Amino acid sequence: MNRSRIINLQGIKMPTLTHERIQELKQTPKGKLITGMEIDSFPGLLKVMESSLLEQLSRYDLMKQSGQDSTKRKLLLMEMLDDHLYWEFAYHVMFLKWREQKVNKAS
Repeated sequence: MNRSRIINLQGIKMPTLTHERIQELKQTPKGKLITGMEIDSFPGLLKVMESSLLEQLSRYDLMKQSGQDSTKRKLLLMEMLDDHLYWEFAYHVMFLKWREQKVNKAS
């Protein structure tokens, strides 16, 4: 995983996944889709999400290097930050489902 490359964008403050934000994300269509998934689906989902983020990061870098329209770069950055938050949310949900599965097996 290239987590550090995605999380550490120079000069950009990444959004924090707080309890309140988790509750908001759960209510969105994308959040409901993530929370409704089986635990076995998460590795594939996270890999696709990570690939998408890396692709967006590459496009952002190209736009920045070529001096393209700052408005388009800002829109892409906003999309990346939103996708990053869902990526973190998916990791959180996967952990909760894993923990729930372990508790159920122990019972």
